Amino acid sequence: MSTASLVLIVLSALATTAGLPCCLGCINWLAVPLSLATAAAGVLGLVTDRDPATGRSANAQLHLVATVLGVLFALVGAIRCALGGGCL
Repeated sequence: MSTASLVLIVLSALATTAGLPCCLGCINWLAVPLSLATAAAGVLGLVTDRDPATGRSANAQLHLVATVLGVLFALVGAIRCALGGGCL
């Protein structure tokens, strides 16, 4: 689960960054759901990714970062979509 969180962080960061300039805002229509999937993977990793020996969450910091960055990237992408009127 930690690999999925890490890959989704990178993909949503790239998609959100690519959607910020003028004339590329339509990429945010892909970035927002991808960022929400990143946040969901982070939450899922926090809940299910446990060390069998101790019962503690393995890679909790990575999953927490995925959750926070996923929500942040989704907000940035949604704001950028709103600024462009949903089409720019």
